Amino acid sequence: MAPELNAWTEMAARAYGAYAGINDAIKKARAADGSVAHHASEIRQQMIMMALIRSFAVMDRDARVSFQSVYRFLHTPNALNELAESYAKSEPASSVDSALATCAAAKTKFLVAYRAINFKSLGRMQSFRNSGIAHITMPDIEKARVTYTEIEKLVLSCCELAGQLTLMVSGRNDWPKEHLDDAFDVAYAFWLEAITAHSEGRIAL
Repeated sequence: MAPELNAWTEMAARAYGAYAGINDAIKKARAADGSVAHHASEIRQQMIMMALIRSFAVMDRDARVSFQSVYRFLHTPNALNELAESYAKSEPASSVDSALATCAAAKTKFLVAYRAINFKSLGRMQSFRNSGIAHITMPDIEKARVTYTEIEKLVLSCCELAGQLTLMVSGRNDWPKEHLDDAFDVAYAFWLEAITAHSEGRIAL
């Protein structure tokens, strides 16, 4: 379950990073309006929708593979021992006793991050499942009164959950937030240059 959740969260993180990078580039080059800026805005909208879709998917309470399933598992009596055994078997191998401390700390951080999620705003996304989440549009998001700030907080929460879960089961440091930051940097640099270059006549589209 952990590899899937980390991979899906990474997709959400990259999409949100791209959205945020494009958004900041458009703001920075506000005076440089034109077809490239409009094209960037369209891609920006697609990225925020993809981030929402992926984030909601990993938080779906009815899905077998989701952070809600992990949350329920962590409340079972033998959860910590099972995690420690999995951690101890990962490379480089370690004793179960030493793994227990690391897993316990990661479990606590996971639970803190999970409980900090605004489930009221997440609940407003539930209606997307009824019409097929893969086909939602921006009007659907606006109708559900989902804000960009709420989407950002949800994505960041999922990044923390995925990172702590991966650490618990494998001892690996694989944090989707790093992919978000990388996607932001790439998108910001590319689109700021593209919008500016088009405005200055250095490229023609």
